[in-house]
Amino acid sequence: MNNILEIQGLKKRFRNCEALGGVEMSIPIGQIAGLLGPNASGKTTLLKTIAGLLTPTAGHIRYWENAPVGLNARKTISFCPDVMSFPKWMRVRDAFNYYRDFYEDWSHERALKLIELLELANLQDTRIKRLSKGMKERLVLGLTFSRQTRLYLLDEPMDGIDPVGKARVIDAIISMQPEDASTLISTHMVRDIERIFDSVFFLSKGRVIFSGDCDEMREESGRTVEQKYLEVFIHEGSV
Repeated sequence: MNNILEIQGLKKRFRNCEALGGVEMSIPIGQIAGLLGPNASGKTTLLKTIAGLLTPTAGHIRYWENAPVGLNARKTISFCPDVMSFPKWMRVRDAFNYYRDFYEDWSHERALKLIELLELANLQDTRIKRLSKGMKERLVLGLTFSRQTRLYLLDEPMDGIDPVGKARVIDAIISMQPEDASTLISTHMVRDIERIFDSVFFLSKGRVIFSGDCDEMREESGRTVEQKYLEVFIHEGSV
């Protein structure tokens, strides 16, 4: 299997609401892929379903080699949610220790490097509840990439981070993704991060309405990912 992830006909319903309506996608080994779409397009539902946090209503998800599926997928997929709750007493150091004890694929070497990259070194004894939104997001990203695995799922990883912080986050994503791993990043902030994408999937109302290779898109049409995004979603009526 040359792909880290393959999805066929994936559907997810919540009572009378269809959140995913037959998603088809695949991500090769070594790629950083963008999952792009406006709010309420189904991005978070898709990531949580891939990560094994939600059970699909229909369809199939296949991972690399013999990676576990369903609830057990969390053992080998590192998911960075848009919001993560921490106990009031927990400090930055405690969060890294928790991940160390909970995940078998946690890497002390990677954690130390991320603490430096994301400027968390001087905050290790700080209670997480006292961190700014941007620093909390850096912390969650650091925890996510401290695991040495093959699929990283990031849900709006830079929503509350300042411009300088965004550059550090992008550098961390690029430098900390293992060669045999892939990363899928959901965002609606296309301009901030499009330069690192190898491929993109545009999601609208629970369906992939466009997908493509970013280099081919730029070379053949002369458009940036953001320009293509606006073109597709303005025509689709979502923006």
